[in-house]
Amino acid sequence: MPQVRDLSIIDLPSGCILTSCDISAGFGEKLHDSLTVAPELTGQLTLRVALLEMIATGAEVVAVSDVVGAEMEPTGRRIIAGLENELKKANLAHIELNGSTEENMEVAATSVGVLVTGFATRAALKITNVHQAAILFAFGEPIVGAEVLQKMDQMPDYQLVKRLIKNNAVLEVVPVGSKGMAYEANLLAHLNNGVFIPDDTLNDEKMNKTAGPASVILAAVKADLAAPFLKEYPSAKCLGAIHRNEVSTWEK
Repeated sequence: MPQVRDLSIIDLPSGCILTSCDISAGFGEKLHDSLTVAPELTGQLTLRVALLEMIATGAEVVAVSDVVGAEMEPTGRRIIAGLENELKKANLAHIELNGSTEENMEVAATSVGVLVTGFATRAALKITNVHQAAILFAFGEPIVGAEVLQKMDQMPDYQLVKRLIKNNAVLEVVPVGSKGMAYEANLLAHLNNGVFIPDDTLNDEKMNKTAGPASVILAAVKADLAAPFLKEYPSAKCLGAIHRNEVSTWEK
């Protein structure tokens, strides 16, 4: 299992090293940025995606690196401040950042990339873990660009993902980003040798809309525990089911 979604997995005798990464470009305060936002926010939202991807596996974050496509002063310094703030939100303030900025060329558009490294035992990982019938639930709504600035406080947080990972009813947790809920739902089913059977009431446009900086979290829940799970998490929205040996009407 060398790669699953946006994760790379390296097997070791004692467990697994995992890496996740993300990039944002064109978000900032430079001349050719497409959306004007504070560089601190660019750093925060970029790291959010990679952190959630890692935390959703059940792995422990052990290192974070950044590559800033801008000068250290003032843009890089502000982006790094945003990265550090996001680590605090995830209760990972003890993690030290390592990275680089661009000091040789004048840059007219902001970009930042991050690499998150994690470690886990095989038993702790919740990857390709759906070995039975499951119901797929979603938390949050797909938002992108300027919508994110207006609805940041509505996005699923780290505490939710950590609670889901520890919940015995939950088989697997998947953050949704730019490819949308339909893609991630089908990929989740495919990676588990199953198919996603969507609920008849789902809106195609919403299912295929980008969820930007992981504004949606999916949780595959044991089918026989779906009802008590929904009572515990009433904000969860049912997307459908993951079955085996059936044909999905949704395009992969």
